[in-house]
Amino acid sequence: MKNKLIYKYIFNDLIAFAVLMMLPMIVAIIYKESVIPFFIPAIISLGIGSLLNSIKLNNKTLYAKDGFIIVALAWIIISIIGALPLWISNSSSLIDALFEAVSGLTTTGATIFKDVEVLDKSILFWRSFMHFIGGMGVLAFVMAVIPLANNDKSMHVLKAEMPGPSVAKLVPGIKKTLFYLYGIYIGLTVIEIILLIIGGLPFFDSLLTAFSTAGTGGFATLNSSAATFSTFNKYVVAIFMFLFGVNFNIYFLIIMKDVKNALKSEELKAYIMIFVFSVLFIFINTMSMFKNLGQAFTESFFHVSSIMTSTGFAVGDINVYPTAARILMLVLMLISACAGSTCGGFKISRLVILLKTIKRELLKAIHPSSVRTITFEGKKVDEDTVRSTCLYLLLYAIFIVVIMFIVSFDKVNFSQAVNATFTTFANVGLCFDISNFADFSILSKIVLSIGMLLGRLEILPMMVLFSDLKK
Repeated sequence: MKNKLIYKYIFNDLIAFAVLMMLPMIVAIIYKESVIPFFIPAIISLGIGSLLNSIKLNNKTLYAKDGFIIVALAWIIISIIGALPLWISNSSSLIDALFEAVSGLTTTGATIFKDVEVLDKSILFWRSFMHFIGGMGVLAFVMAVIPLANNDKSMHVLKAEMPGPSVAKLVPGIKKTLFYLYGIYIGLTVIEIILLIIGGLPFFDSLLTAFSTAGTGGFATLNSSAATFSTFNKYVVAIFMFLFGVNFNIYFLIIMKDVKNALKSEELKAYIMIFVFSVLFIFINTMSMFKNLGQAFTESFFHVSSIMTSTGFAVGDINVYPTAARILMLVLMLISACAGSTCGGFKISRLVILLKTIKRELLKAIHPSSVRTITFEGKKVDEDTVRSTCLYLLLYAIFIVVIMFIVSFDKVNFSQAVNATFTTFANVGLCFDISNFADFSILSKIVLSIGMLLGRLEILPMMVLFSDLKK
């Protein structure tokens, strides 16, 4: 890491993270709990940040490679510091705390806690707040306040951190782009909080549920997740999970009163079509299991929204679903929702590009002399994007197989190994045959934590970082 500007980004990230820890401290004071679990990590974060800030810059130019390194390194460091409150409070062991923190920041929602209701309010707040921080990206938050590089080179960092095959500026200037993105993000969160309170959920639970929904994470304040919510609140959460799965560029177009172009989005259409089909399929497949059709539809709608957006909330036991419904939900885990949202998974935009690529190659085989271009969202897709999409699919499959193989050495059956890998790598949290990860071995927890980071950062930043460290 020859470019010292990398350390400046990490410095700003650590300072911002230390400041954010004041919020759970306030919660601890309100509920008369110890602030030490958050005070110590905040001091550590400030100390490391100060050391990095003392490093003199050798240049002020940021390249694409540097953006990958910044993102990967920042997420690893922040995950470790984010785990400290859980460990210092004696809520969990250090490895368990790291797993929980990575799950929180990557908005996975997989947990090692068997009983979350015994946790301190400040710890519950921190778990869900990590979802909220990680949803849009920890570095995106910092850049919204303190952009560093000149000439909008910070876009390299944003592209490396934001999910999806590409990230474009909404408006000229990285800071203004992030202002709009965070405005949409916070605005939707506030609306959900208000609706949940109207639906009878206490303010604290409404706040944390909205944090988890916004980040599409799934950490809950109750052991039953959302099962005891009123029907109204179940639909509020389900609808907002769906909304946070939409590409935020669509909301920007709507705010700019360009509804016509927003509704033309191929990705949005595909998202809605897959969602509607999945809800109807699972509803038909499971309706005989419920007392009435209303309950069957509510569960189908909620669980499709939860899994497809990689959130992980639950309102019932999905383990009793028929095999066809379970297979479809596993596929939804891997595909997930739109690029430019807070979701994990492969992303619908990549799926559309991949299907169009397959179609083009089939037509080429039939008509070798024909020249066909791939378009997406009304624009020509360059060959670099097509190639990177195919490469990402290959890497996606390879890492799933590798992680699954390592986890299989644990005391788990085949189904549990598959589901543990899918739910962590796709950042979903909710899965079949596993209620929590407390009983997994230390090796499995470490490997699955790495899988969560790889899934959230979409592989390349982590690969670039480790290849750079080898030099």
